Amino acid sequence: MEQRQVIIIGAGLAGLTAGSLLSKKGFKVLALEESTAPGGRARVTEKDGFILEYGAHSYRYAEKSGAHKVMTELGLTPEWIREDHRSFLIKGKDLYPIPGGKEPLAEDARRYFHKPEIGKVKEAMEKLIAEKPEKWYRKSLADFLGNILQDEKIMLMIRLIGLQVMESDPKRVSAGELIAHLRRAFEAGVGAAQLKGSSRVFIDKMVSAIAQSGSELKFECVAFALQIEQGRVKSVDTSEGEFTPEALIYAGPISHFLKLASPAHLPERLVKKLKRIEPVAGVAMDFALREKASELKGWLIDPELGIMGKFPSNLDPGLAPSGKQLSSWLITLPPEQMTDPEDVRSAIHRLRSQIKKIFPDFFGLVEFERILALPVIDGAAITHKQSREDRPRVEIPEVENLFLAGDGTATPGVSGEIAVASGILAAEKVAGYLGGKLI
Repeated sequence: MEQRQVIIIGAGLAGLTAGSLLSKKGFKVLALEESTAPGGRARVTEKDGFILEYGAHSYRYAEKSGAHKVMTELGLTPEWIREDHRSFLIKGKDLYPIPGGKEPLAEDARRYFHKPEIGKVKEAMEKLIAEKPEKWYRKSLADFLGNILQDEKIMLMIRLIGLQVMESDPKRVSAGELIAHLRRAFEAGVGAAQLKGSSRVFIDKMVSAIAQSGSELKFECVAFALQIEQGRVKSVDTSEGEFTPEALIYAGPISHFLKLASPAHLPERLVKKLKRIEPVAGVAMDFALREKASELKGWLIDPELGIMGKFPSNLDPGLAPSGKQLSSWLITLPPEQMTDPEDVRSAIHRLRSQIKKIFPDFFGLVEFERILALPVIDGAAITHKQSREDRPRVEIPEVENLFLAGDGTATPGVSGEIAVASGILAAEKVAGYLGGKLI
């Protein structure tokens, strides 16, 4: 049985963040990744000159993000392309500009939303942001807004706002989490951004930081079980043998943790939280186009069908060969439907049909497409029943050398920002536990 200082299970954004920061500070890390490449749900592939994220992908808060902090710590100067262009509501074959974005609406622009409902939503959001998030974490946005949602167009605008935290249903989305996100987005000057060059820039730098420090990243290494005794992780059983860690960070999908660790050796409240976790799930489709289908730079959104799409290469031309275009789309599904092939096929058909309505010639331009059925897009949906008050924390006091990281933890943020921030926090906690210090 090999002894290791720090073992990390999972080399997605959370695991790589923790591993690279700990390695840079002199800790010896063994990161275990069951796939053939790093990055997890942020991994990047390249085909025929197209650079494809793992589905439509954004980073939150740009220069004010955890990702920016980590890249700067590792010696990178990231370039952010802000996603503050006009986005559009999909209604059948038509696109209507959504209020917001840096381009002002022209007086003759086709409109779906008008001043009365825009004004009411703006007033409601200003009141919401003035509230203390802690008061509203376990309450829904509908609880806060009340009767205003009876207006159909106001309801639609609220659903669009909820999608900023990947939960469009006002009866489900955590009002407190939305308050916290909107405040951070305001302070950052932007809610989301693309990383120029794709996530590959970030991932490659973290992998390099691990390798250069004498730490190790093992691919195609599957973790089978954790042996926990007397409040400590004693060993990790993997496809490459057993390892004994001084400290262990689990950075895989949080809903999968109980497949490794017996509930009998974990605190009851943690087990309850893990069993309740509901991820965001759906189907992502990427299309390599031989010529441009659209000049739009913002998102195209149908909150009722759960469809979101964009043309990432319109913001970052380096993602596609000259004169060509990359288009990325997502349709969300309830997690239970991801196990039914017919439900998945139906979702793909709905998405393709919607794209064709908007862009009739779209599929005649496709060189190749990639379909990803994703049981986990985000580790935990940001609902009022699993806000940060109800998700598991990074530290587990009852198991002294066990730490959790990933976008299903109680760390502040949204989507990948949660993953990176949890990796930063896990690295700090492990360093403190082992008697060191992260600067």
